[in-house]
Amino acid sequence: MNHRVRTLTLLVASAFVLVGCGSGSDDGVADQSASKLLTTAKKQLADQDFVTVKGKGTEEDAGQEIEVDLAFANKTADGSVKVSGMELQLLKADAKTYFKADKKFFESSGAPAEVMNVIGDKWVLIDPANQSFAELGDFVSKDKFFDGLLEAESKVTKGKEKKVNGVDCIALKDKEGTLYLDKSDGKPISLVTTADGEGTLDFTYDKVDEAEAPSSDEVVDLSKLGAS
Repeated sequence: MNHRVRTLTLLVASAFVLVGCGSGSDDGVADQSASKLLTTAKKQLADQDFVTVKGKGTEEDAGQEIEVDLAFANKTADGSVKVSGMELQLLKADAKTYFKADKKFFESSGAPAEVMNVIGDKWVLIDPANQSFAELGDFVSKDKFFDGLLEAESKVTKGKEKKVNGVDCIALKDKEGTLYLDKSDGKPISLVTTADGEGTLDFTYDKVDEAEAPSSDEVVDLSKLGAS
């Protein structure tokens, strides 16, 4: 089961990671250097109380269709990740993280029938000591998710200004794709990847409800079942 979860996590992460490197004027942040813009984008994401991230893509080598829909509200988060017909629901509340998966996921991961019967449609508590499940929980960890998404590994250059999703944007480009930032303040608006398949990830900042933790009778702790 751990191998399957780790593979799924890596597929989704690779589909949307921006490979890039990571002083203003009256024209917002447009005059900042590429490296300063990326720093500004990271700070903006960290400072926002509410961030929603939605996108679809295809991981070319693996032939996987990927869809992400995550909402971060203060210290909570919830949403879903779909990979080739399998869906994981993710939740973070009260400093704990959970996931819920359909039967297809557990069958493909090789989970024993008795474990699947216990889990049913309940939330699975993610044990931070289990590396594979901890990585899955990173999707609803605001710091880890966005740090990984904008991880600096090679040089980025500024591209042309463009209106994206109704917002005047400045572009950061590299061989992997383009990150569009709000020209006025540097908030990420859209991330478009092209080198390893295709994908578009959009960011919005409207207020959303905070996620609530499930009740104890809706949760299964796999570490107590010996199934991790």
